[in-house]
Amino acid sequence: MPETAALAALVVAAVALVIASAQLAQQVFATAYVIRKCDRIVTGGLTKGGTRQWHWRQFRFTVKYQTAVFSLPYHVYDSLGINCSVRVGSPAGDMWQRAVKQWWERRNPAQACWVSFVQDLAACNCLGPRELGTREESGDRIPDDLTVAPTRVDSITILLSCVALGMQVYRYSPTTGEITISGKIGSISSSAHPVLGGLVHYSDISDPSIPGWLSLEKQHSRALRQSQGVWANAVFGRFRDITYRTAMIPLMDLMRRQVPILQANGWPETEGIPIADSIHGAACFMALGHVDVSEVIPPSVSRLWAAHFAETIVKSHQREVFEGLQNPVQNDGAMQLQDSFEAEKAGVEMRRCSSPYSGEWVKDAMSLTTLIQHMETRNGSASHMMSTKSMLNHLGPHTAFVTELRTLMADPSSYCPLEILWDQICAADAICRRIPMVTHGRDLDSWANKIIVNAISQLANDGPPSWGFVADKLRTWPLVLATACNEVLDEVEDTNFLNSVPRRQAIRLLAQTRLLRSAYVTVMMRAAPPLGPGLDENSPIETSLAYMA
Repeated sequence: MPETAALAALVVAAVALVIASAQLAQQVFATAYVIRKCDRIVTGGLTKGGTRQWHWRQFRFTVKYQTAVFSLPYHVYDSLGINCSVRVGSPAGDMWQRAVKQWWERRNPAQACWVSFVQDLAACNCLGPRELGTREESGDRIPDDLTVAPTRVDSITILLSCVALGMQVYRYSPTTGEITISGKIGSISSSAHPVLGGLVHYSDISDPSIPGWLSLEKQHSRALRQSQGVWANAVFGRFRDITYRTAMIPLMDLMRRQVPILQANGWPETEGIPIADSIHGAACFMALGHVDVSEVIPPSVSRLWAAHFAETIVKSHQREVFEGLQNPVQNDGAMQLQDSFEAEKAGVEMRRCSSPYSGEWVKDAMSLTTLIQHMETRNGSASHMMSTKSMLNHLGPHTAFVTELRTLMADPSSYCPLEILWDQICAADAICRRIPMVTHGRDLDSWANKIIVNAISQLANDGPPSWGFVADKLRTWPLVLATACNEVLDEVEDTNFLNSVPRRQAIRLLAQTRLLRSAYVTVMMRAAPPLGPGLDENSPIETSLAYMA
């Protein structure tokens, strides 16, 4: 009997030991429970999943995991005058390749939203291999109320990337952690977390199977990473005019410089009209003739200042080029100019930025004398010199471009491909770089401005859409421009400069080229979609550290 009692006690003790051991094991393994929030399912295979590490002294597991960290090229932040709150230490080019491959092949529905966001940015070229890396994080820092491990992000990187992806900004206040952005790619929302602070969530709806998906977004994304930050600054309405300052400054400051010129040359003051058609809209038009322009202008807080009469000038120019194709002699001259400009454009494409003042004025084979001779073959009209190859490729008799061109109510900002707008701007800048701005006495720039103001003042009452009397405007615009040139040039002393180049012809060439340049830049600005109500001209350029989960 005592032996039976002892055996029973031994069994009970053994069972208690097993239960106690199981409870102990459960508590120990519970210290590594957080690994479920950062395993390979959560990271989507983009980074390594979490790993456990046993600590004898603490008698528990700790978890470490890798997250993806990303930023724009650092010079973009420098041009904006801010510091990025996230730094990529060691770029991971292989991870960038995996992100692009996963975007096309598969996307794990259980993966963290930051994985989906990185995949979208990499696929659209918002991120390059050098702007994407990994960061080791501790599982102890993952709050209990989060279901997935977060990663660190920079607020303005999120903003600019989403704008490049075609989203609209509804709220952006990084200091308070309020960010709301949405578009066809996906949406961004934020909340204030008691531990992490700003917490950002991304919901993707991208579908790579749609034909032509992301073609426009890729153009903006490539321009976003431009080395001098021209695209990124344009979002906030900041441009660079190196004849004024070398730094990026608000477009409003550049417009204020043009208002006295407009007033001095008789620009009509009209009350009760949209701001785009006011003297400030004309000042914006004038200022855009001088600023650096990236290969595509982004949605910008300055879009509302884009003057509507630019549409009339662009469409008139395109029609004039189309009609000029019927003259073989004139067409041959235009082809010679195109070959010269295409060769020069290679350097512009490397910078992804065009400026009428990049370096000293050009002294190559396509000299100023040659340009003026081409202009004289068209009775003083310089429009044929900007008939770029991309435009001629779209001027076939049965193309959609020509169909829209013949439609009186068509808006160039809606039918004109960005390739044409960019090439026209580059061609205008190539011409401007061949004209020295200052000569004896009054400089060419002042005379050219007077011609431009006298000409566009005839379009002062154009409003949206600017085709109320489009047939008359398109017919009479070449004559209006020619009359404005002749009236101003009658005041100019007929002397020669720069190897016997006639001064009056140089002013005529500069005025017409800059007029077309301003018009095409304005149309490109109008072609971009609205930025959204979350940013305006008074919005500060600011950023902060946030987390995405």
